[in-house]
Amino acid sequence: MTDDVFGGLKDRINKNIKGAHVSILDESDIASKRTWIKTPAYDLNRVLSGDLFKGIQSRNLVAIVGPEHTMKSSFMVLCMAEAQKIGLKPIIIDTEGGITSDFCQRWGLDTKNILYIYTPWIHEVKSILAQIRESGEEGYIIGLDSVGGLDKIKSYEDALTGDPKADQGMLQKEIRSTLKLFLNICIAQNSIGICTGHLYGMPGGFMPMPDQIGGGKAMKLFPSVIIGLKKSNIVEGTKSDKRVIGSEIKATTLKNRLYPPFQEAIVKLNYIEGIDPFAGLIDLGIKAGIIEKSGTWFSMGEEKLGQGADNAMKTLTESGIGDKFLKKLNSWLSNTGYSSINKELKEAAEKIMSEEEKEEKNPKKSKIKINKDK
Repeated sequence: MTDDVFGGLKDRINKNIKGAHVSILDESDIASKRTWIKTPAYDLNRVLSGDLFKGIQSRNLVAIVGPEHTMKSSFMVLCMAEAQKIGLKPIIIDTEGGITSDFCQRWGLDTKNILYIYTPWIHEVKSILAQIRESGEEGYIIGLDSVGGLDKIKSYEDALTGDPKADQGMLQKEIRSTLKLFLNICIAQNSIGICTGHLYGMPGGFMPMPDQIGGGKAMKLFPSVIIGLKKSNIVEGTKSDKRVIGSEIKATTLKNRLYPPFQEAIVKLNYIEGIDPFAGLIDLGIKAGIIEKSGTWFSMGEEKLGQGADNAMKTLTESGIGDKFLKKLNSWLSNTGYSSINKELKEAAEKIMSEEEKEEKNPKKSKIKINKDK
């Protein structure tokens, strides 16, 4: 099919409306020209895309959220390092002053080829994004760390005069406008945006309640994918001599327009050896019938992987068997459509969404009150 069937409508729109993207869908770069970047862990790729080798797709804005010290910034930089390897140009907008050259180098970023910008003021961040949009260049990966660090300069100016005024939701409106522009850049310029934000715990009743994301509704609305992180320590040693050697992070897709959400993956980080890319895959391999467990011993076909899950994981990571295992597991995922959806969390999120809709229509009668402006 060609554009002839539209009677020249495409040409008329292109002529009279400057800036709009108008194309036959099959010929549209925006609809078809996309790039995938990997995340640090295969299982996290799986919950994001359904594929062990695909993680985040270009022309999307991704939010990485979690309580304090859950490695949100580290995850952002790790993803940016993967993107840099395939030619994307990293830009970091730092609102909290927490990004350093050493920190980025630790996670694999080439710091000689990163544009770094520090400002906490939201009007400046919006202006920076407008300059990126005006450039028209493609292939960026832009990290905003974090949304929680954004503030209005008027708050500072009011404080100087000793007359601080209530914000009255103006910061939230500015965040909404800024994230909307951020998403527009990602779509129009075949780029990837990552913004970090905070999660606030909600008291639960008979069912688990999803944590609430700081930054207002915009942090739920504009990102295509929201990854929630929760961390626990990995401890080694005896009861009298325990030491923390790493972190185990549960990553949950709280929102995902590219693949069914509310799926969970485990990411393991050893403070000396780094991230284990195979974390969580031993159990998945057993479910797929690719790995066999007999007592404490693991094997894949005739190949012995070792005694204990950690040794089996090490064998997969350090030997040529790993590639064969990943290909088999990825084929199984594709053929079965396996998912790890947390049904309780999904039901709770749907309940919250329903109550929020009721609150918008009739605020006085809403049964659940949520502080969206944290």
